[in-house]
Amino acid sequence: MFGLKMILVASLPSLLLSAGGPSGCRGKQNNNPISEKPSPSPVERQVPGANDLKVLAEGFHSSINEPFIAVIRDAETYAALTKLDEHLPKLDASFFESNAVVAAFLGQRNTGGYAVEIRREGKGGVRLIEKKPGKGMMVPQMITSPFRIISVEGGQNSPLAVAVTLDDAWNARMQRYRITSSTFTSGGGFAGRTEQFRLEGDVLVMRIDKLVTLAFEIYSSNVQKKRSLIEFATGIENDRGVLLQKFSADKLVDNPNPGLQATGSIDEKGLSLQIGSRPTNVADGYSGSGSIDAVVSPERQTPKP
Repeated sequence: MFGLKMILVASLPSLLLSAGGPSGCRGKQNNNPISEKPSPSPVERQVPGANDLKVLAEGFHSSINEPFIAVIRDAETYAALTKLDEHLPKLDASFFESNAVVAAFLGQRNTGGYAVEIRREGKGGVRLIEKKPGKGMMVPQMITSPFRIISVEGGQNSPLAVAVTLDDAWNARMQRYRITSSTFTSGGGFAGRTEQFRLEGDVLVMRIDKLVTLAFEIYSSNVQKKRSLIEFATGIENDRGVLLQKFSADKLVDNPNPGLQATGSIDEKGLSLQIGSRPTNVADGYSGSGSIDAVVSPERQTPKP
């Protein structure tokens, strides 16, 4: 299903939980303002066996105590996340020129014994797992809200699709919207050829405060060359609507391309998005633009890996 897979798990040894203090265990953090270049300290430690995954922060207590997943490629959206938890490391725009951030919050748990594990899986896959305490396991009797945040190396248009397997609490947070009408035009290159096609599929949505995460599961329906957008992206929602500043075009637009951005609106009944390529100076590159409208679906299950 999704090219880069993500699933959620956790396993918190009680020794670490008790040793972490009131705020649990967090990664080293840079207290510089977001406009400054962060020190390398937040990204020193690598996830075992993954040369391009680095832990930015982790712990057992977060100010974000509802289940949430964020996949972020720009400094402004990441700054909105840090407003929800001021202890997260500060990252500036230069960091996001070659990295994406994946943040997983389990939400409130009534005991210890929970954690988030993130690791590579397969070729380019990322797997997030929520690990629960085993039956009969001795755990600290205290409320926790485990989380982990990592950086993923890659260019601005590197796909970061996420196949998510969640427990009931996470499933309840995601709403599925099914596409009812759409159009998309893609083209460019030396020949300057274009093609227009319809899109079908689903968009899953998860929200917290002003942040909204969209999981695209979209396919072309009337062209010989099959195209798709299998991608996770987090943006900011305000009175004017939703803004996704940067996410991969996946296979929706040929390479080289500058990636996509989107604006629109989402409510309890439907979703409407205008999607287009980001600005670029590449004369012989490819670009695309279009729109999708979708209605809420009673089916809340997340995509299976």
